Amino acid sequence: MSKRSARSWVFTALAAVALGGAALGCGGGYDDEDARAACDALVGQVATSDEAAYDECMECHRQCGVNCAVLESFPPQFVCPE
Repeated sequence: MSKRSARSWVFTALAAVALGGAALGCGGGYDDEDARAACDALVGQVATSDEAAYDECMECHRQCGVNCAVLESFPPQFVCPE
């Protein structure tokens, strides 16, 4: 998978996760189960063997849930907005 298509897929998946979380009225961080579901969708498809990216994804989603943002990078990096 090219970097460009990987980034496109990541942003599409992030938008789907964000819209799904907003529809549920989720506020704040996710619990482990919800964070794992989001990261399986985001990182699992892009970098299946990248544990650091997956761990970063989990931490970000635990802290800020639906507000977790994916930076334009490969492997993906995750940050909570300020």
